[in-house]
Order: sequence, then structure tokens, then C-alpha cells
Amino acid sequence: MKVLHKILLVLLPVLLACEKPDTGIDVPPPSDKTAVEEPEDPDDPEQPGTEASDFIIVGYATYWDSTMPDPTLLTHINYAFAHIKNDFESLDVKNETRLAKIAALKDKNPKLKVLLSVGGWEAGNFSEMAADDTHRKNFCNNCLTVVNKHKLDGIDIDWEYPTSNAAGISSSPNDTKNFTKLMKDLRETLGEGKLVTMASYAKAKYIDFKNAIQYMDFVNIMSYDMGKPPYHNAALYKSSMTKYSCDEAVAAHFSAGVPYRKIVLGVPFYGHGDGSTFSSDCVDYNEIKTNGYQVKWDQNAQVPYLTNSSGVMVLSYDDETSVGLKADYVKSKGLLGAMYWNIEADDSKWSLSKALSTRLLPATSPADNPNAILVTNQYIQKFLEEVDYGNSDYTYSKVIGYPGGGPSENNIEIPPTVTLEWNADASAGDLTLTLQESDWSRTYSMKAGTKSYGVTNLVPGTRYTWQVTSTSGSVIANGTFDTKGLLHQVYFTPNVRNGRDLGGYKGLNGKTVAFHKIYRGGRVDGKYLNDAGRADMRAEGIKAEVDLREASDVPKQSPLGSDIDFYAPGFDSGYNHMVRDNPAKVKDTFMWVVQRLRENKPVYFHCAAGRDRTATLAILIEGALGISESDMAKDYELTYFSPADWGMSTEDGKSVYKHTRDNYSYGSVRKTIYSEISSGTYQERIVKYLLKIGVPQKDIDDLRSIMLR
Repeated sequence: MKVLHKILLVLLPVLLACEKPDTGIDVPPPSDKTAVEEPEDPDDPEQPGTEASDFIIVGYATYWDSTMPDPTLLTHINYAFAHIKNDFESLDVKNETRLAKIAALKDKNPKLKVLLSVGGWEAGNFSEMAADDTHRKNFCNNCLTVVNKHKLDGIDIDWEYPTSNAAGISSSPNDTKNFTKLMKDLRETLGEGKLVTMASYAKAKYIDFKNAIQYMDFVNIMSYDMGKPPYHNAALYKSSMTKYSCDEAVAAHFSAGVPYRKIVLGVPFYGHGDGSTFSSDCVDYNEIKTNGYQVKWDQNAQVPYLTNSSGVMVLSYDDETSVGLKADYVKSKGLLGAMYWNIEADDSKWSLSKALSTRLLPATSPADNPNAILVTNQYIQKFLEEVDYGNSDYTYSKVIGYPGGGPSENNIEIPPTVTLEWNADASAGDLTLTLQESDWSRTYSMKAGTKSYGVTNLVPGTRYTWQVTSTSGSVIANGTFDTKGLLHQVYFTPNVRNGRDLGGYKGLNGKTVAFHKIYRGGRVDGKYLNDAGRADMRAEGIKAEVDLREASDVPKQSPLGSDIDFYAPGFDSGYNHMVRDNPAKVKDTFMWVVQRLRENKPVYFHCAAGRDRTATLAILIEGALGISESDMAKDYELTYFSPADWGMSTEDGKSVYKHTRDNYSYGSVRKTIYSEISSGTYQERIVKYLLKIGVPQKDIDDLRSIMLR
């Protein structure tokens, strides 16, 4: 049974516009005498990809607007601006009535932090203030007074830029070292309980981060205003249409001495026009109209842009898709979070704000979305939700009574299909659908005039971004959808059944087993796999195959292709034949799988039906990961949902998988492990068994490091 979930297209409503008076485009770098050297190896040992469970979202709210932010969509608000008066120490806080209203939003979100941002483009008197000990300390005390008056959480310094007079402000070659003094004094004055942050030039110039970063909680990179048409304003990555990119900005700050967990990536809620069709200054997201223009997508830079009828770029901007990809980048890099200029530029639906918050704030994870689509078959989902096995009673099976058992019962082991729909006529030419989640993506080619497409094998608890483009590169449609479920099922045509990802289960210390790493299922050779199924397996990211069947049944190479790593240890049968009679082969197989994971090659392992031999290896992997005995048992019995012609038998008039939990693989493997290892839980005994047969502790540790999140 195909379960079709239709997602109606919201045609790309590209909208924007901005009144940002402090852009600072094409700011010249400081002279050689004042430039801060960027060492190749920063002192901080933190490396890219650091896992982070909590992210922040910083939004700038301006004094000249009246729009009130939604306090649930961000964690920090920077109120812009206060300026330094001509006495070089007093503060001119703009529109304090609005500041008080912004600060009061903490009543609606007690976790919200509100900071006062001092400076902005063309805001001077920094150089004189920072150069004089008295002025500097009085300035810091005045900041503390405002913080206490409005019950704020800190100060954000937006000095654009030390040693540079490009904004028409005074500067000095000593500004860089005086900036560090300012950060030190501000930290000492405000105390450790308040935040000290800054807005930084994208190329990480002007600041001695190696010395100054110790006094700051985080750095907001202004990774925008990096180009005007024909160049992108805020490309995520380099392309032929970039002068500089967000990725380069992050790398520059890290090299300059800013740890990844103190980097906040700037995201513009505005674009830059060509100066004719659209303003070369800020064009807010909520003001952009696409009528008469083509929406294009730079696949390398990961941002959209508008072109005129001649194909010339007239506007560079960000939309929901590109903002979402920047949020994904923040997570993959292990950064602290994202910042945006500015709150008032978003549309009335908070589209860009939500593109960030749904990805970075835990309260709005995909699984919590009430509109999330179930991508696990409903009957398998019901089985996983309802069944809980005790850890020692093996005299019964709970699979009886759940629908399943093959074609006569609607292919229950096949996952649901999500159907995406859009409006497009044949004149747009052939189309390409791109589906993306985190660092996984897949493209689908479609003929001209196609208006829908079904996607399957989807991961539960995930936000997918999708986009349809024409052969000319024009964006026809895009959108997002969230998924839910307890099992990542996979099905490959025409008949590779019983396939599933081992991800999603809870393992050691409450961590979750990662998806897209290890898959189990049935055979993939001969009549069981056609070209379409082969393409699906490769698109899944599978780069290694373990064929556990007897040697006479095994092909010379992987049916997926000669570039797929292939291993065939040759087991005549499963359960005790493996763990008791062939421990050397078990050791070699386990170690082979771990090595492929080290090489970032997702593994698919199988026997014929994905039953006994497959289950035996799965039990050993799951035990090493600390998956509960109940979940190990349920994963074993999920094979019940495979077709009736793959080893089903009849019990009380019902088709029931004959190798249930109390028989053969699961029960006999457990008995062998318990007979050979005298103490510990089942999971602990499995680890001791693996060590006993020669699996190195490092392999077990590496498996856990790679697989547990």
C-alpha cells in the first residue's frame, strides 16, 4: 500500500527590503602596520564539526522601527543602537521607550536575553574613548548604568571599524590594541553574569582576537554586505559570483583565534540590488517582488538571486531555503548560532525567523511539529510504540496480531511516500527536484510539465528542504516539510525487502544512534534489484556492502557497482553457527564494518532474506552501542513484516514469521553469549564477547563515537 501525503506548493514568494543605515560595503582593510596577523594554527584546539546541543539566535531590533519581535523565535535581541556622545564616555540611547518594550519581552520568554548594541555604521567617538583610560572606564560604567536601568543582559559593541576611517569616523593605528583594553574593562565592569559581545567584519580584520576573545562571550560575524550585483550579498560558499562567502568568514575568524563555539554566523534579512532595478542599498525581504524577474539559484553558493529578461543579476538576497541551509551549516560546523540583521525586515509570517528557529531551537524540532508526516509504516509504528519486551522472558513473541506478512497484506514493510506538488507548465522545460536534509541531498530529474513527484525512504524526525528548478536554473518552487516516526525504512525496487536503518534507537548514556550509517536488509543481487533500485541505494549514501551468505551464493563484486566496498565472509547459516562456531569470521566482519564507518562509508549488510545471519550481526552491533534489550528484540522481530514467501509459517491460522524471538537467531545467540560470558547485562556481555574473540577495544570505542549522537 502506498501512503500518499501531498504537500501543496507555496510558490516561491521571494520578498525583502531594508533600511539599514550601517552597511559598510567595500570597507578597505587596515594598513599593513595595523593589520592583525592571522596565525595558521589557533591556540584553541577546537576543531570543525564540534557537536553542540544548544544554539542561539541573535536578532537586531532597531530604534527607528515599531515592529515587535516574536520572543519565541530567538534567544537574544540586540537593541540597535546607542551612540557615544562627544564627551567620549556618555551614551545616547536612542528611543528608550522602545528599548523598555523590547526588554519587557523577557516576561513572555524568561530565557530571552536583551543586549544594548553600541555603535553602528558611521557611529564615531570609539577611537577617542578607547584610547583614554578615564574615558574608557567611564564609558563602561555608563554601559552598566543602562544595563541596570533596563534590566538588560549585556552590551554588544559594533565599532565599524578599529583603525579604519571608511565610515567617516576618527581612527588611530592604536585602535586594535585599545579595542582589547575596552573589552577587558567592559568585562570587568559588567561582571561575569552579563554578556559582552561584538559585531565583526567578515574578514576578521581590525581586531586582535587572540587577546580580546577571552573577554567576550561570542562574536557576531557580519557575514553579509560581501557583494552587490553581479556578486552575491551573503553566499554560503564560494562560487563564480562571489567576492567572499560565509564559509570563508567563519574560517577567517577561527584562524584569527575565535573558537567555533564563540562564532555566531550573520544572516541578512535583506538583499542588494543593481542600483537601477532595485536599490543598491538594503532591500528588505518583506518588500521584494519577483514579478517580471526570474528567480535563480546558485548551487555552489547556496543562495538565490533575481535576473532580468537578459539573464543579468538585478538582486542578490536570501530566502527561506538559503537561510535554512545557513542554519544547517551552523549545526554541522558546531558554531554557537546565527545572528540576523534585522528583525523588522522579515515578512508578516516571520518566514526567515522561523527558517532559523525551526532548525536551531530545540522546542521547535521537526518531530514536535503537529503537521509532521509519518514516514514509518503505520502498522510498524504501532508495533514499535506498543510492544515492550522484558529483558529475560523469551517464551513468547508479540508480533502475532500485528498486520504484516507480504503482498496480501499491503506491503507493510514498504515505507510511505510523500508527494510534492507544484504548478509548472511545459514551457519551463525539463525539471530537477532537489531534496535535502542536513548534509544529505538527492536530485530527481523530471520531464517538462511534471507537477508532482513522490519521495520515499525518508528519515523520521527530520526537516527536509526541497526545490524545483528548470533547465535554465530558474526556481519553479520550493518548500519544507517535517517527518516523524520510529523507524527509517528503506525499500529498493523491485524486491529488496526487509530493509531498514539501524539509526534512531537509544544507546549508551541516552545518546541516539545516528541515521545514514548502517543499514540491514535482504539480498540485492539478481532479480531483486533493478537499475532504479540500485540508484535508490546509491542515493541513500551506501558505499559498502557485506554479503553474509554462503560462499557459493555470493557474487564477485557488489551489485551496486565496482566502486562499492564489498566483503563476503561466507557464513553457511546464522545464530550459533556464527557466534559459537565461527568467531574469527565474526571478528573480521565486525572490524570491517567499523573501518568502513571510519572512512565515512555507510554500510548495508544482508544475507538472503535479511533474517538470521543479518540479525546476528545486528545484535552484536546493537549490543556494542548499548541499545536496550527490548529494542534489540523488536528490531529482530521487525523481519516479521517481510513478505510471506520469505520464511513465513502458519500458527493458529495466521501467517507468522517462524523465527520469532524465542527461537533460532535471537534466542540462541543470547544463550551462547550468556554461556561464554559469566557476568554483566546482555549489552555488557556482548562487548566482553567481542573483546574475547579479538575485536580491539578501539574498534568498539570508534563504533560508539561514530554512531552515537
